[in-house]
Amino acid sequence: MSELASTPCSSKSTRRTTNGVDRVSSLPDELLHHMMSFLPMPEVVRTSLLSTRWRNLWASTPYIRIDHHDFKDYGKLKKFGDHLLLLRDGATSLDEARILANNVDTFTCCEWVRHAIMQKARHLHVSGYALLDSTAMFPAQHLKTIRLRSLVLRGGFVRLLNCECPVLEHLEIEQSDLWDLKEISSWSLKVLHLIRCLIIKGLVICASNLTHLSIDEQSCHSGAVVTRDLSSLVTASIRLRYDYYHTSGGSILDYRLLDGLSNATTLELHAPLPELTFERDLLTCLVFSNLTSLVLGDWCMAADLYPLRRILHRSPKLKELSIKLEMEECRSCKKSESALPLARGALPSGSGSSHPFIETIIIHCQKKDSRGDALLQALKLIAGNAKISIERR
Repeated sequence: MSELASTPCSSKSTRRTTNGVDRVSSLPDELLHHMMSFLPMPEVVRTSLLSTRWRNLWASTPYIRIDHHDFKDYGKLKKFGDHLLLLRDGATSLDEARILANNVDTFTCCEWVRHAIMQKARHLHVSGYALLDSTAMFPAQHLKTIRLRSLVLRGGFVRLLNCECPVLEHLEIEQSDLWDLKEISSWSLKVLHLIRCLIIKGLVICASNLTHLSIDEQSCHSGAVVTRDLSSLVTASIRLRYDYYHTSGGSILDYRLLDGLSNATTLELHAPLPELTFERDLLTCLVFSNLTSLVLGDWCMAADLYPLRRILHRSPKLKELSIKLEMEECRSCKKSESALPLARGALPSGSGSSHPFIETIIIHCQKKDSRGDALLQALKLIAGNAKISIERR
């Protein structure tokens, strides 16, 4: 605007502007679609009133957004979403579909998701207090990313997701209830994030091409997690509540958390495994053969560092170790100390106490936590050649 204002009135550019030439409309569709991507979707649709050039441009945008924040009235939201999907140019593939629809009924939400998939969406983000079941799925040959938040997922939805999404690479489920979901299994999946989800029954994760896995702070009433056939796993971060395994119900001996983690090169584990589960997990998880970086939580200090030393004994390539003491005392760990079959420092014969490949060890703890100093002294005996430091906060 400043450049136009400073241009002499007799200039050709000024005459073209004052003569009503619309230079923006002369831009190619790709640039106009990019400009429209910064607008709320109702405003994108309203651009059809600008001129004949813009009349149908909104219908071929490579994205759709249905957002309840744009509407105060539920009826208007539903009408807008229905018409948006119905009138959109189906010949144009969707790059992204975002459906943020709190309190939308299950039928409508499933219908919107199904329509987005039918229009070849590559990235799908659904958020809202709705239920997704098998009616929401459609063979999705193009879907690469799915993000689901604050939903109730029925097993039928995920079963179809497992077998009808051949190129799906990234799946993120946050703050959702997985009612009858028993397994997440995919040949194409590479990244899986489960964030504060409620797993009603035990969940099996089986994905041979998965490279990144994170499970963060599941509900204390959740069923336990089994990991299998994660042969491509590179990084894993597991953070479970300290009362997780003590309230999950069922036979805890049937669960195998560590099975699929043995191939990871980087592992963060805040999972206070009960003593019998820990022992049985280690029997099937023979060695962390690729592990070079390890982060452990308070639970590893139970029974005179028995869990820590057991894991170190099975990690021959470990170079970096971090221990995060986040609580003053892990009550679940204290309760299980006496039940550990090899408690009070005993290790299997021939295990040794030296770990020459460990280069650095960092202990993270609160300023007044005396466990930090005790752990420092103990680690000097376990890995005396490593550079050991304490970071207090």
